[in-house]
Amino acid sequence: MKTYIKFVYEYLKSDSSGYNVGEYLYHVTPKSNMSNIKKNGFKVRDGVAINGKPFENRLYFATSLISAYDLSVNFGSFKENEEYIIFKLKSNCLHEYDEDPLFLHGIYVDYPISNKYIIEIIDADDLWDNFSDEDIENLY
Repeated sequence: MKTYIKFVYEYLKSDSSGYNVGEYLYHVTPKSNMSNIKKNGFKVRDGVAINGKPFENRLYFATSLISAYDLSVNFGSFKENEEYIIFKLKSNCLHEYDEDPLFLHGIYVDYPISNKYIIEIIDADDLWDNFSDEDIENLY
């Protein structure tokens, strides 16, 4: 079910599952996509995949940095010799989205997202040692 983000903010912050969109979202992609994303924004089908199957050809945004990292190294779109980056974006750039009902750590978007919402670009390969024990425990 799609709904506007203002409504979903109110709903998710009080959701008993603890699901919370928060102020920032994170998108994982190979470094080779960086120049194209910075030039043209985030396009549908650029999203990470689980077990080799795309997220129904929608963009996927993780609701935490550690979840984005986990997606970059543990799921089907990961390639052994590829370097990954994580884009940190403002969540207010989204108009409509679907919750991820399976993992509860991300959202799906099926329309292009402008690159003007990029806050930071993070190297996914250098993150693990910076996570706290609490981050890691809350990942699963």
